[in-house]
Amino acid sequence: MPDTIERDALIGFLRDLVQAPSQYLLDGSRSEKPAADLVAAKMRSWGWEPEVWEVESERPNVVATIEGGEPGPTLLFEGHTDVVSEGDPLKWRYPPFSGHIQDGRLYGRGSADMKSGVAAMLFAARRLEETGPFPGKIVVAALVDEEGLMIGVKNLVASGRAKGVDAAIICEPEAGEVCIAQKGALRVKITSWGRMAHGAMPQHGFNPIPPLIQFLGRTAESST
Repeated sequence: MPDTIERDALIGFLRDLVQAPSQYLLDGSRSEKPAADLVAAKMRSWGWEPEVWEVESERPNVVATIEGGEPGPTLLFEGHTDVVSEGDPLKWRYPPFSGHIQDGRLYGRGSADMKSGVAAMLFAARRLEETGPFPGKIVVAALVDEEGLMIGVKNLVASGRAKGVDAAIICEPEAGEVCIAQKGALRVKITSWGRMAHGAMPQHGFNPIPPLIQFLGRTAESST
């Protein structure tokens, strides 16, 4: 039994993930599915039986449970498969989805946020399984849409699949630091209605922008 995680296999899997463009686009031309498929395939190669389900079309969550063989708590390892836009590819030192390795660094969109974390949590859970038995069980979850409205983790919880989890490790990179709390986020959708008018008679119209500015100002004041 090896004493450490197989480094070359881990890096190779991370490169595969980076080379899979998994930004979600509204037109459906991209989604998290290529990265999710790689995660599911890697899990199956180890004999795991992942549950894969679409939160939205072509946007699958992938979750596997590893039994430790002894009574104990349930620990969740969580990561996301989506990435933000690569922007202008010409401004990159190396192509954004190349997974290029230079001087011990792996370059590419999502290499840090957070395909490295996804790869690390899979291989860490696999190593624990190989070393086992261990108390309790580990749930490994690669979810969609962290960069948007968090529909992946919301669905995980709403569907009851997170029931019984005692603690979670979110495998985001934090410069080597361990963060023990999160500030959370609140996303609000506001609609402001106006009324059109002729330019010669603006008094008959209503501009919806000033009320929005006032709303934003009051929101900022209340949050300080």
